[in-house]
Amino acid sequence: MSDELDEKRREKIESFKLEFNDDFEDEFENTNNISADSADTVEEAKDFSIDLQSGREIESDTDDYISNDLSSYSDKPPEPARQLNKRELRAAKRLDKKRRKLKAKKNRVIFRTVWLTMIVFVSIMIGQYVMVGVNDMLAVGREEEKTVEINIPENATLDQVTDILSEKGLITNKSFFKLYATITKSAAGFEKGTFEVQTNKDYEALINKLQTVENRTDVVSIRFREGISILEMADLLEKNKVCTADQFLEKCNSDEFDDEFEFLKDINNESERYYKLEGYLFPDTYDFYVGENPVSVVYKFLNNYNDKLYHTKIRFVQGEKKSTVAKRAEKLGMSMEEVITLASLIQAEAANEDDMYVISSILHNRLDTIPNDGENKFGEGGFKKLQLDSTVYYPYKTQNQVPAPLRKNYVSRYDTYKIDGLTAGPICNPGLDAIEAAVNPSDTNYYYFCHKAADGEQGAIPYYAKSEEEHLANRKKAGLL
Repeated sequence: MSDELDEKRREKIESFKLEFNDDFEDEFENTNNISADSADTVEEAKDFSIDLQSGREIESDTDDYISNDLSSYSDKPPEPARQLNKRELRAAKRLDKKRRKLKAKKNRVIFRTVWLTMIVFVSIMIGQYVMVGVNDMLAVGREEEKTVEINIPENATLDQVTDILSEKGLITNKSFFKLYATITKSAAGFEKGTFEVQTNKDYEALINKLQTVENRTDVVSIRFREGISILEMADLLEKNKVCTADQFLEKCNSDEFDDEFEFLKDINNESERYYKLEGYLFPDTYDFYVGENPVSVVYKFLNNYNDKLYHTKIRFVQGEKKSTVAKRAEKLGMSMEEVITLASLIQAEAANEDDMYVISSILHNRLDTIPNDGENKFGEGGFKKLQLDSTVYYPYKTQNQVPAPLRKNYVSRYDTYKIDGLTAGPICNPGLDAIEAAVNPSDTNYYYFCHKAADGEQGAIPYYAKSEEEHLANRKKAGLL
């Protein structure tokens, strides 16, 4: 009886396991069609499949259930758990595979939803950015037209310019302006200086405005009188904030401009000069920018000199064809270096334009005596030395201008009371009248001149003499003795 009861119990256990596995497998086969209402069942299936993977756990749970159900039939302990057979393991693997497919499918749906959402969001953001940027680029909706002044620093970066434009209300979208400048290759090249800009300008107009030096408004107009020295020029430039005096003088003693201007190549005594470009900085009225590069400043002077003396034709003698100063000098057998040096002496000594031509004659007459050891046609000597007061303290105009530590014992290398002939270079920057006088002197026999000091509105009165005796008499008339 006992054996028969045991046999029935085993058959019931086997039958229950087979029915359970088959029912569960059929249930999982339809998981793809499970509705939202049966989600709990799916989750239970997932949990159960995990148990199947472990093999022994699912078998143990099943045996416990059966053991409890049959406890009323026997007081004997349940049989030990057995291992899943091949059929059961295959069923567990199929269940796990289907579970992973279901999870992957759900993940793909979530990923695609998030991805699509991000694309839509980014598209909206980009569209809004582009729309706002384009409006700013085209100055749409900008404030009513008005003019603002902006100052661009030297070597300004794109970030600096962008900040300045934004602060002045000329742009509203800083990042889009920088993007536009980068794409159009306009990120560099902004000019230093002050500009007046209208607030309704688009990006292209703004950039063109700020990258064109002619649009600067911080312009200084300076008149350099005839006969001004290079030191006086330097001081004037510094006072007007064009450049520092030291920067200007440094460039005026350099060889930086020799390749550009042929006339500078004729200078072969730089070591004897105080300032190489003295005499070549043509006096005129010039427009400069505040903080301008000193190289640009010097170029303006030299270009004007080149134009006036080598390309501008004038009539020197009535009845003759017009000619340039350079051609006239060549005809007289003079170098341009001699012409400009002589013209600077005339400019410094003459009382007026008419006086220039007579003084030019006197200096030419004295220079002509050098081959005769300084003796003139009247038998007087000592004319190799031009004896001009304007040269005594050069490069300074007066003794008081000489620096205090040097003043007492100062001796200029240009002092024509001590040297023969012309100075090593010009002593100032002569104007066109003095230059014309240098190449077109009056025809006289004078070797001396002096001036009576100006009295009220009357200018200085010149006196000329052929001999030393006449010169002494003139000096008395002028109140110089």
